[in-house]
Amino acid sequence: MRRQPDGMSAMNDESTREEIDREFRLYRTDPKKFWELTNKRVELHPDSPNAYFARHQAWKRLGRLDLALADLNKSLAHEDHFVTQRAKGGILHALGRYPEAIVCLDRCEQMEPDEWPGALGPLIRADCHARLGDEAAASADCESLPDDHWTPGVFDLPAGNKQEVAAELYRRAAAARNRRQG
Repeated sequence: MRRQPDGMSAMNDESTREEIDREFRLYRTDPKKFWELTNKRVELHPDSPNAYFARHQAWKRLGRLDLALADLNKSLAHEDHFVTQRAKGGILHALGRYPEAIVCLDRCEQMEPDEWPGALGPLIRADCHARLGDEAAASADCESLPDDHWTPGVFDLPAGNKQEVAAELYRRAAAARNRRQG
């Protein structure tokens, strides 16, 4: 599955449109079967960054973030791509490896600054900064969110509109600073 600017999967050299549609259904309904398909793709195309990126999605869906991260690293070894950097930042965030996540998300922003605000990258990075107690950096990323921002709180990120997210980031940053001091 090819990484696109919007982060969605799309047809590539290894898959037909019908295969992509079937795989997307499996991703949602049968993650084990989805893994089997993506694993086969890696076997058939071991030099394809897209194959590893697709399999990382299966590992993530199966809750194996360690293996998802390993596949993202393999994908990046073949091709440094901003969507892969963003995905890696998200996995590292989920693993609580916030400084490493920030590095990936910084790289993502550097690679495609025009695409950067359109996905969860700024919010993930803001949350990483907050969890490290860096309120100023969290606030700067939060400020870059659109004024009509709203999120349901997926991936353990703050939920709500821009003001509600900012308040939660402030709370998380304060809690992180208190843990370090106490």
